[in-house]
Amino acid sequence: MHATVACHIDRQPQQRTLEFAAFRWPLSGFDTAAWPCAPGGGWRDADGRLCMLQFAPGRWLLPAPSATSEALLDAAARAGQGAKIDVSGKWEHLTIAGPGAARLLACAIEIESVLERRECAALRLFDCPAIVARRDDGYELWVQSSYAGDFLGTAGRCLIALRRGS
Repeated sequence: MHATVACHIDRQPQQRTLEFAAFRWPLSGFDTAAWPCAPGGGWRDADGRLCMLQFAPGRWLLPAPSATSEALLDAAARAGQGAKIDVSGKWEHLTIAGPGAARLLACAIEIESVLERRECAALRLFDCPAIVARRDDGYELWVQSSYAGDFLGTAGRCLIALRRGS
């Protein structure tokens, strides 16, 4: 008998989302102390919500940016370090929550190995471009919107198969 895989996938409300693309890497020539610059780095606010994710060298994702984080981007852009880009609609924000979340993602990748010593990772899940990060009860994902339907369909089929024990 197989244990039931208990998790659920939820779409999150659409929100304003920004990216910052640095013109040069590594960043230099201005105060970078507040920037998560380690591979897969990120900052969380006081509530533990990821506010800024470094998902590739010289690239950051800011889901629902705060005034503080947006001011950092504006200052870096004014200093000629890169470009602030409004990418609202590019990413579909999803959560996979519950004790079986890692098991579901294991159908595509060994997620705990990928996130070892990292806040986030850009990768392909079920052949869909995504950014993934841990949360207390599972994972947050930002899947490119044009792939969201395929991702949800494949993940849903995998979840059904896992629950059946196949």
